[in-house]
Order: sequence, then structure tokens, then C-alpha cells
Amino acid sequence: MDHLQVVNPIGIAGGLAILWKRNLKVSSVRSSNFFIEVIINDEESGKKWHLINVYASCNDNVRRSQWDALVRYRHQTPGEWVMWGDFNDLLWEDEKQGGRRRDEWSLRAFRNFVSELGAIDLGYSGFPFTWTNRRFGDGMVRERLDRVLVSPGWRVWSNRAAVQHLFSVGSDHAALLLDTNPPGRHGHRPFRFDKRWVADPESREVVSKGWQIFTSGSRMYEVFQRVRSCRYELRKWSKAKGLTQGGRSWRLSKN
Repeated sequence: MDHLQVVNPIGIAGGLAILWKRNLKVSSVRSSNFFIEVIINDEESGKKWHLINVYASCNDNVRRSQWDALVRYRHQTPGEWVMWGDFNDLLWEDEKQGGRRRDEWSLRAFRNFVSELGAIDLGYSGFPFTWTNRRFGDGMVRERLDRVLVSPGWRVWSNRAAVQHLFSVGSDHAALLLDTNPPGRHGHRPFRFDKRWVADPESREVVSKGWQIFTSGSRMYEVFQRVRSCRYELRKWSKAKGLTQGGRSWRLSKN
């Protein structure tokens, strides 16, 4: 890499760095103790967009103040953007494996942050968790603490962009690879609604539960989040009842 911008740590806490090659057109915008923002001049697409590199605090109160600062700043700054890095929080219960279960209320602050930004989570391909406590057996905890959020306009520009979780040597975090123009599609196996689910009366309650989540933001964003919640609830419900897709297992409630 030919260029480097650094935010020094305070003691052993924090610290950020962004590096890029000389053939990329990158201009510095702003940095703080938890993010570095640059503008990418993408000559291939002819677009300019903001790249915000985030390292959020492990402290809940500090992290919430960081969310507030980022939301205020983004609302005052025009342009499409990508925000990625270690957010040190979860959006959904299934983004954690092992350890103490996260209560639903504890996820609201990060969900509200994403909602107020009007952001879209690009998802990923690869291993579902990006952090591990490096313990074994019952003491192991894995979480998806790192992700890529984008503005709706940026997603329209780069509708094929995809994220991969890559194994990192010497770190307890996975590396994120954002490919803005991948050769093929990446991501989870697509969700498919199984029409046989409607034969079970419980399916209506499951969809209703998913749709009633608290969310705020643009109308498009609210619909996106409610559909995502319904998909999550249906997957969890069908797995618990053995209503797997593909015809391998199917049991209907007799109630």
C-alpha cells in the first residue's frame, strides 16, 4: 500500500488505520477516535461516495453516544456512503452463538441506529460469525460484530456488491472483503416461502409477530426491516417444528 491514514489509540484502546494504493483516488474527509471517513472517486462507475471505517466502543454508553454522533453527522452530510467495520453490537439474536443469550431489548439501540441512518445491511457469504473469544467447548462465544452498512442510493448504484467473511491469522476478528463488482452472486441461500406453511394456523401468528417489530426510518426502510423480521421468524418457527424445505421433513399441527 502507498498511502496511510491513522488514528492513534488511547493507551491500548481504540486505534484505526486505512491504507490504499496510489492508483485509487481517495481524499480524506474527517476522522475521530472511532471512525475515519474518506471519499472514493470511482472512475469505473463515475461516482463519488463516502467510505466510513468504524471501530465502535465495547462500552454500551460510549457506543450509544457514538451512534448519535454518526447519525447527526450523516444527516448533515450529503452523498451516498458505505459504513463498515467493527460495530461491537448485534442486530439479531441468531448473530450470537454460545454464552449468555441477548435479551430483545438489548438489541434496540443498534437497530435504532441502523434505522435512523436508513441503512441497508449488505449481508455476507462465508462463516456467519466475525468474532470469537478463542475459547473451546462450552466456553466458546461467537458473534457477528463486523458488518457493512450502505445507503439505499449506494445500493442502487452497486446492486451486485457483495461481502465475504475471510479467515484472519492472528486476530480474533474475521476480515471483511467488500467487492463492489463481483464476477458472480454471493450471499446466503435465498429464502423461499413454502406454500405448505399456510396450512398450519400458527404461520399467521408467526408472520404477525415478525411484522410488528418496532422500527423507524423511511417507508422503504421500514418495509425492508419488517420483511426481514418475518423471514427470520418463519425460519426459526419452521426449524423448531421440523417444517424444513425441500420435502425432507414436514409435520403439520393438528390443532
